[in-house]
Amino acid sequence: MRVTQAGFYNQGTKQMAEQQSKVFETQAQLSSGKKLLRPSDDPALAASLNNLKSQITVNQRYLTNLGRVGDTLKMQEVSVSGAVGIVSSITELSVQGANGTYSAADRKNIAIELKGLISSLVDLGNMRDTNGAFLFSGYSQDQVPFVESASGVVSYTGTPDYQQVMVDEGRSMNIGMPGSDVFGSVQHLDTTTGVSSSIELFATLELMHQAFLDNDIDAIKDNLDKVSSVHEHLVVQQSAIGSRMNRVETLTNVTEDRDYTYKILQSSMEDLDYVEAASRLKNQSLALQAGQQTFAQLSGLSLFKYIN
Repeated sequence: MRVTQAGFYNQGTKQMAEQQSKVFETQAQLSSGKKLLRPSDDPALAASLNNLKSQITVNQRYLTNLGRVGDTLKMQEVSVSGAVGIVSSITELSVQGANGTYSAADRKNIAIELKGLISSLVDLGNMRDTNGAFLFSGYSQDQVPFVESASGVVSYTGTPDYQQVMVDEGRSMNIGMPGSDVFGSVQHLDTTTGVSSSIELFATLELMHQAFLDNDIDAIKDNLDKVSSVHEHLVVQQSAIGSRMNRVETLTNVTEDRDYTYKILQSSMEDLDYVEAASRLKNQSLALQAGQQTFAQLSGLSLFKYIN
C-alpha cells in the first residue's frame, strides 16, 4: 500500500499523541494515588467502589450509635453504682437504729442522715449526660425525671419508654434505661406471709426516714426487709446495665472489625500500586521518547538528499 507523506505524518502524530496521553494518565494516577481518575475508566469497578463506600458510611453510623449507647450506659452505671452504695448506707443505719439501746435523739440524728442520703439518691437519678440530657428521663430528655416535694415525696416525671437506635442491619438497641425501671417499682417478698408485692423505691426509703423521725422502733424493723429489697433491686439493675455494656462492647468490636475489612477492601480496589505505576511511567516515557526520535529521523528522510 502506498504511504503518502501526509499519511505518514498523520499516523506518526496520532501514535505519539496516544503514547503521550498514556504518560499523562499515569502521572495523574501517581499524583492522586488512585487507580481510577474518573468512573469511565472502569465503570464496573467504579460501581463496586460506590457500593462499598455506602456500606462503610452505614457501618460508621452503626459505630456512632453504639458509642452513644455505650456512653449512656457507662454514665448510668456510675449513677446506679452510687445508688447501691447509698442504699447500703441506709440499710446499715436502719439496722443500727433498730437497736433498742439507741435513744430518740440518736434516731433523730440518723433521720437527718437518712434524709441527706435520700436527697443524694434523687440527685443520682437526675444525672445528665455530656450533652446535658437527663440520663433517666426516657423520651423527655429535657425534663427533670425526679422531683422531691417539701414533704419528701419523690415523683417520677419522665416517660417509661426506651429510646432506640440502629446498631446493625435489622438490629436496634435501647439507649440506657428509663428512671421508672431503675428507681421506680421494686418487687418485695414478705418472708413472714410469703406474699410478693410491688413497693415504690423512694416511698419505701421515706417511710424508713419517717420511722426514725417518729422514734418508732417497730416501724423501723418492719421496713428493714423492704429496704433490703430496694438494695437487691438496685444491684440487679446494676448487673443488667453491666450485661448490656458487655453486649455493646462485643458488637462494637465486631463492627470495628467489619469497618477495618471494608477499608482494606476499598484500598485494594482504588489505591494505586506506586511501584507498578512508577515502572509503567518509566516504560511509557521511554516508548514515547523512542517514538519521537524515530519519527524525527524518518520525517527527515528525502530522496532528493541522495541525488547529486
